[in-house]
Amino acid sequence: MYQDILKKSLILDSRKPYSIGIRKQIKEMDLCELLYTSLHLDGSIIKKEQIKPILAGKVVAEATLNDHMAIENYINTLSVMENFIDLKSDISLKIMEDLHNVSCGVTETLWRKSNPVLYTLDYNPPHWQDVKEKIEEFIKWTYRADEELEGNKLLKAAYLHNKIIEIYPFEYNCESTARLIMYYSLLRDGYPVFELRLSETEYNTSILEYLKHRKIEPFYKAVERGIYNKLDVLLQITEEEE
Repeated sequence: MYQDILKKSLILDSRKPYSIGIRKQIKEMDLCELLYTSLHLDGSIIKKEQIKPILAGKVVAEATLNDHMAIENYINTLSVMENFIDLKSDISLKIMEDLHNVSCGVTETLWRKSNPVLYTLDYNPPHWQDVKEKIEEFIKWTYRADEELEGNKLLKAAYLHNKIIEIYPFEYNCESTARLIMYYSLLRDGYPVFELRLSETEYNTSILEYLKHRKIEPFYKAVERGIYNKLDVLLQITEEEE
């Protein structure tokens, strides 16, 4: 599947630059898919088809106040991502802090100073006093990841996600920040935002496989499928324009 993804990406690149209308359509799709994936895996019961009406300013009875607040925060976070991508910024401590803070709606980063037990993952993160060192090691790894992973940007993104959760650096919302860092890495490397089609149980199970057995494949395959499906949609949209 990965080789097919590379081929589809090359075809899409050959069709650029897209028209203003196509770019707008893709941006709206990216936003909806980021919002739905994030809200869904954060535990919201909101449905995918309810996202667009909310973005259009309509009241959706099933959406809670927390849903609306989260949507606003994630919209702002995507804008922050785009600004960093325009600067071609590598993953750094500042990017991690900014994506975390904006998505949480806070101005000060709350690095973890406790030692939680993650019951849903059957996992104890590193001691909080080791978080700073672990994050430094993580950022250093990002610079050698391409060589270690033979240039597979999707595999790199999957590892970024799981490594953040393994460290569990913040007091809360580590999972959502891990997903945002994954999306940022993919966007920076020329891939689109996609819907991560996993239930909460499947999502947690894929992470547990990495934490307990160092198996990246379950989560990587979900990323690969998501990108593959999104590229198919983009090929259809851009073909209609040719």
